[in-house]
Amino acid sequence: MRIASCLRGALLLLAASAAATASDDKTFDRQVAAQPRGVVEISNVTGSIEVSGWDRSEVSVHADLDSGVERVEVSGEGPRTTIKVMLPHTSSRGSEARLKVKMPKDSELDVSAVNADVTTSGVLGVQRLSAVSGNISAELAGADAEVKTVSGDLRLKGHGQPARLHVSSVSGDVHLEHGAGDLEASTVNGTLIVSLDSARGVHARTTSGDLRFEGKLTRGATLEASTVSGDLNVRAAADGGFAYEVSSFSGDITDCFNASPERLSNYAPGSRLEGTRGEGAGHVRLKTMSGDVHLCDRP
Repeated sequence: MRIASCLRGALLLLAASAAATASDDKTFDRQVAAQPRGVVEISNVTGSIEVSGWDRSEVSVHADLDSGVERVEVSGEGPRTTIKVMLPHTSSRGSEARLKVKMPKDSELDVSAVNADVTTSGVLGVQRLSAVSGNISAELAGADAEVKTVSGDLRLKGHGQPARLHVSSVSGDVHLEHGAGDLEASTVNGTLIVSLDSARGVHARTTSGDLRFEGKLTRGATLEASTVSGDLNVRAAADGGFAYEVSSFSGDITDCFNASPERLSNYAPGSRLEGTRGEGAGHVRLKTMSGDVHLCDRP
């Protein structure tokens, strides 16, 4: 009986402790007036950041905060609205903040995160999104975008509207679909997968990750892609065709139009494939060290 009584007491203490911890969690809500074409800056260390665009000239912030979060600061000065999650200097335990932000859809968006995932949708202005170990998922419109992580994955979806896009990750994967315009993309250890509805210029590179491109090139467009030890697979249709230069030090080169690569030397590894498809208006240059390369002029 004594043991059972002790067990019941311990369970009651645990339940009380859990309830006290839960009661320390809190929510935050605030709305501030904002210019329809201003700038919204958001920073968060741990948790998540979810941003959506709307037609109102105001910024709405809702946050679910762990007990370790000190406060959320929201301030506006001129065209700029700033949202910051503030943590105590002594400890970061229990410090997640889950932000949901609505902003004027035509404004610029700057997001800085450490260990927080970032999601955006319906934002038509320029987007600058960065995270250290968080993943980023973004909907891209016809405005320029710069998206980068260190160890997180990037998943980006456009609507075929031309823009200047800069995307990069060190050890995460990068997936871009329905992009258009000019693209600079890079990874070190991650896989890079790109689908462009219409491309004016593409510069893509990986170190040890595979790189796959599929899409259409405008007349006179340039596509340059390279890897060190990853494989390259490029399927690019082009208005006016393209001249191509493909090289690999120790990997195989193949294509879908029955051209044959040539050896660079009888005594050392290395092969090259050069030629023209259609009028040769554009340029495609592909290079690997130890990876295989496949080129096709059909998507």
